[in-house]
Amino acid sequence: MKTQYLNPQRLLACLLTPLVAVSCAQTRFLPVDQGQDASSVDVPNKVVNSTEVVAAGNKQVDFLLVLDDSNSMLPELKKLSARMESFVTFLEASQIDWQMCVATTRASMFGTHLPWKNYSPASGTPSYVLKRGGGDLNTIFTSTINSITIGGGDSGDERAIKSAYVSFQNLGPCYRPGAAVSVIAISDEDERSVGGDPSKVKAKDAAGSYQPLENEDMPLNLVARAQASFGAGLRFTFNSIIVKPNDKACEAEQDIDTSPSHPGYVYSVMSSLTDGGVGSICDADYSANLNTFKDKIVNSLNQVTLQCDPVAGSLKVKVNGQLISNFKTDKKLLKFAKSLVEGTRIELTYQCQD
Repeated sequence: MKTQYLNPQRLLACLLTPLVAVSCAQTRFLPVDQGQDASSVDVPNKVVNSTEVVAAGNKQVDFLLVLDDSNSMLPELKKLSARMESFVTFLEASQIDWQMCVATTRASMFGTHLPWKNYSPASGTPSYVLKRGGGDLNTIFTSTINSITIGGGDSGDERAIKSAYVSFQNLGPCYRPGAAVSVIAISDEDERSVGGDPSKVKAKDAAGSYQPLENEDMPLNLVARAQASFGAGLRFTFNSIIVKPNDKACEAEQDIDTSPSHPGYVYSVMSSLTDGGVGSICDADYSANLNTFKDKIVNSLNQVTLQCDPVAGSLKVKVNGQLISNFKTDKKLLKFAKSLVEGTRIELTYQCQD
């Protein structure tokens, strides 16, 4: 098997969710006799083999902050702008080479990244790409969030997943080759308000609150879009600050606002698929949620995304030639007991579930 060495631009493939490139052994299909029922033929599971070497390079994370800008979100966005200090302090103190773009959930703004206020980017950097060391981050975050137009137009049709989908599709300066991508979505409703479920519509909802989910609203399709845009080795997390499903107290608190809230069932699924964090929009201080997302980014240093859910007992893992057993699996995620360091050789063999 040929070993592939990651170039420096792809460091984060092993430093931030080291998703390995996989090469699949060809599946054999047994011949079927003309008189034999094809359903009785035993077709072997696909076998995956992968080898990667963790290379040196810079840790890079590209953030996309997606904000619900509907009428009911004004109190939460004010709260967010006042509670970013802990998170941005971490970013500046960390060794992460980060940058961030911000978008909203309304359809007329899809594909548009808002310019940061009180920000003077370096020559050649667009005003909508906030980079590490770009100035007084607390002032930049607060003034930018406070400048967002709230309500009106199509703001009531909240679509954070589609907003991220279009952003990934368009690419541009918000995303650097080889960098991890971390979305932080903040909303007091679900995708398309009620998550495509007409039974979730409330009596005080505006007419037309129910809208069916389209392809770009589906969690699995955003994962596929991310992989198509950034490559199969993408390190991608989707983090949500929402009304958590089954949190009736938070839902009741949010319902007092201008329009009813809706638990983020679809957003919760989106976060789970990418091992992202889920925080409560009712928390008095968002810094705890944001720091949880920070931990998710850091923790992704010690995990690998597999191509498929492995057959139980089929996964064999070698690190620097030694067969190891101190790992855990969670569907497609392989989690090591400790972070991988540059120069580490990882060999994987497993069978895919049907």
